Amino acid sequence: MMDDASLISAHQTGDPKALSALMARHRPELMGFLSNRVGHDAEDLFQETWSRAAQAMPSYREQGTFKGWLYQIARRLIIDHHRRAGARIRLVLDEDSALHALPSTTRPDQSMAAQQVAAVLQTALDQMTTEMAEVVRLRLIDGVPFKEIATRQGVPLNTALGRMHRALQRLRQDLITAEIIQPGSTP
Repeated sequence: MMDDASLISAHQTGDPKALSALMARHRPELMGFLSNRVGHDAEDLFQETWSRAAQAMPSYREQGTFKGWLYQIARRLIIDHHRRAGARIRLVLDEDSALHALPSTTRPDQSMAAQQVAAVLQTALDQMTTEMAEVVRLRLIDGVPFKEIATRQGVPLNTALGRMHRALQRLRQDLITAEIIQPGSTP
């Protein structure tokens, strides 16, 4: 069995099996490390870690251990993952079509804020025209591009964009009224 240094050298010289062997060798421990830090997103970060390692491996020179270098890549990806996750609130519809916010963190203050935003958004959607509410749902909840929204609604792209703009203005005002955001701030 080849050690890490031999497998890295083999990969650098074009052996297609060397990277697979490295991945298999480090998979259990690296997946455990990632799972403990990002839960169900561990597999995605595992793949991204190896993608970045493979890109950097042609110029890799052992300074310390390969495992330490690999974990450094994984740690940076974990930090980026948590930065992105901490900055977003996902909105979903449940069986009863009630809007709920799923906080991307377990901090109670963020969970409460997410629930407040979801309640204000649901109330605002209920008071909007059907077309305007549909644009918001398609864009914010389903992630549909504006061009597709315009096609679905049978309107020009600028009309769909205008509906979203008006809906966001209304939502912003409702968030200010509910004292969730301050006037002049950007939500």
